[in-house]
Amino acid sequence: MGIRKAKTLLPEVDGLDNESRVRVLGIIDKLRELGINENVSLPQLVVVGDQSSGKSSLLEGLTGLSFPVAADLCTRFATQIVLRRTAEEDAGVRITIIPGPLAQANDELKAHLLGFERKLRLHDFGRAEFKDIFDQAASHMGVPGPSTTELEGLDKRFSDDILKIELSGPQHRHLSVVDVPGLFHNPTKYQTEEDKIIIRRLIESYITDKRTIILGVLDARNNLANQEVFTMARGADPQGARTVGIITKCDAVQSGDEHAVMKIAQNEVEKLNHGWFAVRNRSTKDINEGVDIEGRHRKEREFFASVAPWNELKKDRVGVQALKDFLGQLLYKHIMDEFPEMVKEIAALSQQNQEELDKLGPSRQTSADQRRYLTRIAAKYQLEVTNALGGNYDPGLEADSPLKLRMHIRNLNDKFADTMARNGHARVFLTTDGELDQEYVRGTNHKDIYTWIRSIYRDSRGAELPGTVHPNVLMNMFCEQSLPWKSIAEEYLAKVGAVVSAYNEGALASLVGDDDVRRQLEIQLRHKEDEAMANAKEQLRIVLNDERRGPLQTVNHYFADNLAATREERSLSRLKKMGFNEENMYNIDVKELLIRAHQTNNDQAVDDIHDILKSFYKVAMKRFNDNVVVQVVERCILGDEGAFQALTPEMIGDLTDRALEDIAGENYATSSARNDLISKIDRFQRGLEITRQAGI
Repeated sequence: MGIRKAKTLLPEVDGLDNESRVRVLGIIDKLRELGINENVSLPQLVVVGDQSSGKSSLLEGLTGLSFPVAADLCTRFATQIVLRRTAEEDAGVRITIIPGPLAQANDELKAHLLGFERKLRLHDFGRAEFKDIFDQAASHMGVPGPSTTELEGLDKRFSDDILKIELSGPQHRHLSVVDVPGLFHNPTKYQTEEDKIIIRRLIESYITDKRTIILGVLDARNNLANQEVFTMARGADPQGARTVGIITKCDAVQSGDEHAVMKIAQNEVEKLNHGWFAVRNRSTKDINEGVDIEGRHRKEREFFASVAPWNELKKDRVGVQALKDFLGQLLYKHIMDEFPEMVKEIAALSQQNQEELDKLGPSRQTSADQRRYLTRIAAKYQLEVTNALGGNYDPGLEADSPLKLRMHIRNLNDKFADTMARNGHARVFLTTDGELDQEYVRGTNHKDIYTWIRSIYRDSRGAELPGTVHPNVLMNMFCEQSLPWKSIAEEYLAKVGAVVSAYNEGALASLVGDDDVRRQLEIQLRHKEDEAMANAKEQLRIVLNDERRGPLQTVNHYFADNLAATREERSLSRLKKMGFNEENMYNIDVKELLIRAHQTNNDQAVDDIHDILKSFYKVAMKRFNDNVVVQVVERCILGDEGAFQALTPEMIGDLTDRALEDIAGENYATSSARNDLISKIDRFQRGLEITRQAGI
């Protein structure tokens, strides 16, 4: 039957209205009109329950909108109904599709769904028209609709897309309510296990939103323990602050079963903070007999007033009118509670999108535009590098952020020095007492250094006088003793390179919003990193050769001081081993002392070689460490000619127009992204202006 009168099909939703609520709900409605709800969740009512539990009929009672019904086919997608109070000349119906998560990832499918739009005058929107548009929308989504007859072998049975129905007119009140597909438990030839998973995920996506008021629907004829939707609601809303229980089909309960349902309705079984409501919707018999929405309300009032035991329930807990009054209060309070946080989210999104737009920069259609854009990026990059090298970090950075450049370099420097101290020597030096020197016993190289020295000394003897050592012998020994330096320094250098690469990647990610431009700049920086690393390796080779290939040289007085101290310790140690100490040392016959302290020329030479090598090694290693850090890393990698010089304003100024186009030329995707960001920012700013005018 096609009911043409809007007053009959779409009565006032006056239970959700008063002056204060109209103003507040109007603000939410304006935000929704702007499309803010695409990015920020807005307060709304969502009807959830099992299939055939009476959800659609309840929605009909709340909104006055009669859904098409197919005997073998339940709702296959979510339906959002938005009621707006407007002037008569603006009255009408607009039906569109909001693409779901799957369609959002497919540009072609998304455009296809967004292309669906139907507009009608309010007085032309009857049941027949609604059914026809419902079919068209279902076909557009690729799922069966009310008129579908072939229900087997369907490729797609449910959709995560949303059918949005906007009703505008002077008799409406501001309201948004959503009906989602019902849960089912046993797959059939019409609905599969995969369908069950899709529906569950869809319901969860709604009820886990903290700004959704959950209207949990229970068929009075079914056991509450079997109603999974209430288990899901408890998981999403453990405090019950957003859940309202609604019992439908009270008139269909078998005689004798009413007591169990009454206990639920009286909030004695599944206890909800907001309690339960009982309603009587139109039955199939009512619909077939032509009972309209007003008739539905009348029959409901008569049922709860006269039929036992339902007439024992509190009057403010039965009937759709009482439910609407309660939801009006609850929705209003919910909006007021969420409003401050909602405004913060809108402001944060506006700021976030502005930052993304700033990273994309202005339009880059000409060479001048491109040069200005890249010059600005280069200037910011150089400022960031200067701050990072100076240890001046953004307080918001994570503790191990790659943008903390100097921190990571300092850590590598310390680790390099520690590794050199532990593993830089081929053999561990000894103390004057002949024990392993604990300053060097941190690695694994505990070979007998004295055996090694004695062997080289014996095998290298030439024309020098007995007991003396040729300088080349010491030089060769030092070269072998410092053999690990090269690998340790190269490993340190590689780690510095990795830190620099990570910094550049992070810096560009924070400065450049265009993926294509960022990739091009990363290529430029990598080339410079490779060049800087090659220079650093060459400088390291020079430093190593200076230390390990030339004559042993130093003007550092610590060498002489260390050697003198070692020789003194060695003499005292030898005397103590012979029984002399501070108490008897001055009563000793000098001749006897010299005789007993005498060493062979070879032993004396070995001791001298060890002590000279040890004293020089200590000075040379510290010098080498500093030279690697300063001359190799700081100069070649971090300095003015290093890895960070590929992106400077001067370099951008020297680029040809062709090079500018290759790096910063704007493609369609970037242009579209910029326009999208501009649109979002405008939407968020208008939304913030609406909230400011609200005075809430």
